[in-house]
Amino acid sequence: MKRRIDIVIIALVVGLLTGCGGKSQQHPWNTLKECQDQNTDLSLQIQTLQTKNDQLTEQVATLSAMDIKTRLTALDTLEKIRIGKYTDFYDKDENGTKETLIVYLEPLDTVQDTTKAIGTVKIELWDLNASEDKAKLAEWTIGADELHTSWGGNIFAAYYRIKLPLETTPDKQKEYTLKVTFTDYLSGKVLTSQQVITVDK
Repeated sequence: MKRRIDIVIIALVVGLLTGCGGKSQQHPWNTLKECQDQNTDLSLQIQTLQTKNDQLTEQVATLSAMDIKTRLTALDTLEKIRIGKYTDFYDKDENGTKETLIVYLEPLDTVQDTTKAIGTVKIELWDLNASEDKAKLAEWTIGADELHTSWGGNIFAAYYRIKLPLETTPDKQKEYTLKVTFTDYLSGKVLTSQQVITVDK
């Protein structure tokens, strides 16, 4: 990084001297004023680059002095995921048909506080009483960008609120199993949780 900054500084100085030399033959007094202004600008640029270089050098030195495992352990706070109690089938347009599954997902850290972990989520809906080839009813994968926009909550709780469209209407007489798999981008952990849900009568 320092070598790159030094090259940029040298290039700026050479360019300035070349420009001043070329113009001085035609307009010596005007060119002198221009060169003075350019010299001031160049000095400010050099100071800015030097400040950035010093900051990066200090940052590299600090990170190099820290044990990488210690840093990762401190950052790796995601312990488990929990399916929230409000997870259920919903009739969003109030037409009498529950066509939406809303999953409330709570990532929890080592002290059981909710944390906004970043990653991808796979959600599966199963009817475990059906035959093997018909047991999995639906599967959705939510990427990190989409998941980020679904974060919400209130003063009592925080969670990902994920709305999923259903292709078929859930049966009020059946129990369904919801399985959620969360892949954490920071630690690489793959965490799962599952819960039985029914259609409220």
